[in-house]
Amino acid sequence: MCMRLLGFQRWYVSLILANLVMGMSSVLIPLRISLGFHLDAQQLGLAATLGSLAAVVGSLIWGRLSDAAHRRKIFVIASYVMVGFAHVGLALTRSFAGLLVYNAALSFFWVANASVAVLLVIEGADETLWESRIGSLNQSGAFGWLSGLILGGTIIGWTLARTSIPTGISLLLGLLALIAFVASGIAAATITPVAATFTRRRFRGIAIAEGNLLPEAWKFSPLHLYHRLSPSRLKSLSRRVRVFLLSTFFAFTGIAFFAVPLPFVLSQQLEFSASLVFFCYVALHGGIVITYPFAIQRVRSRGGERAHVGALLIRSSLFIGAAVALGSGVHIAWWAVLPFMMLVGATWAVFQLSGVALAARFAKPENRGLALGSYTAVAGISTSAAGICAGALSRGVGYHVSLLVSVVFLVAAAIGIATLRTTNDCELPAAIIPGEGQ
Repeated sequence: MCMRLLGFQRWYVSLILANLVMGMSSVLIPLRISLGFHLDAQQLGLAATLGSLAAVVGSLIWGRLSDAAHRRKIFVIASYVMVGFAHVGLALTRSFAGLLVYNAALSFFWVANASVAVLLVIEGADETLWESRIGSLNQSGAFGWLSGLILGGTIIGWTLARTSIPTGISLLLGLLALIAFVASGIAAATITPVAATFTRRRFRGIAIAEGNLLPEAWKFSPLHLYHRLSPSRLKSLSRRVRVFLLSTFFAFTGIAFFAVPLPFVLSQQLEFSASLVFFCYVALHGGIVITYPFAIQRVRSRGGERAHVGALLIRSSLFIGAAVALGSGVHIAWWAVLPFMMLVGATWAVFQLSGVALAARFAKPENRGLALGSYTAVAGISTSAAGICAGALSRGVGYHVSLLVSVVFLVAAAIGIATLRTTNDCELPAAIIPGEGQ
């Protein structure tokens, strides 16, 4: 599908491979913590928190460095190389502390690359092509990420059947390091150098195109524009935007209470095999991809606020049902978890697409870059704030309680957004719809 999008470039092959690496490692690393080190949800939360903090810092520093250097290509290549080295470290480390260090490095360089990659595809291009180019970039990344999850689910069972769990996971992490190095070589050979420019960008369309198909994973949620954020200017945002950002903080905090302990719950509490854990995430990501066209129409027809509130409340209902099932102690089969994960992914597609649209529309034109930078920064910071709490709560009291806490935050976010409801619909550019705008 991504090949048909306007603006597909040869170097997207390297992007697909890099996203394949990250898609597989997004599940392998929690499995390494859970099955390899025999740790629990609290340690998963610590890894999530440190990784998310590293991602925030990486986006702030990496984007500014690329602007200062007036280059983009070298930063993408360096990012892929460092992703490879981080996976080498993850494969070789025998301690949880070492895993934390290498995982934070992985998050730093990966998310930092995301902001630079977006600029790489729009600079030097006509403004009318920006959204479709970012859509092509994002679709390619989504294809790679999903491919990584499917490949991981296919080969991990075969690998672990022939080796011990720690050895098998280390071998797969080493394979991902090799693929990352190959991706960096392809990027070096295929990316056309583009000098950094400083033109005013229509951030609303850019952010909408960015936010459409991203998986709900603490490492990659969403593509970042942090380096456009100027904290000293936050006071220039209207009260409406500040209420929206507070609601966004609540929403992503609620998402963290669901997402951070999830790999532990699947692998240890529900006792799913490593392959089945991977395919649960395939179902989640598949729900995002399948729902995306509907999400666009939903936001257009019902308005961003209604779609946003609806996604939050539907997700809350799903979590209440899951909490009741887990709290009652009934056996939960895989065939019930997979459709649940797909529905959760579907709510993410609507939530994220409407969220970036609202962030842009609520702000004045001169503050839209700041508002969108703030939106993505809040998304990362809230995960950092909630990560350890979510893991500790899940371990100490139970995942069903973590889900109920998530519901409290999601409902609070929905109430905040509902107070901002207006009669104007969010306008979404047709150029970002897959297959259109050509």
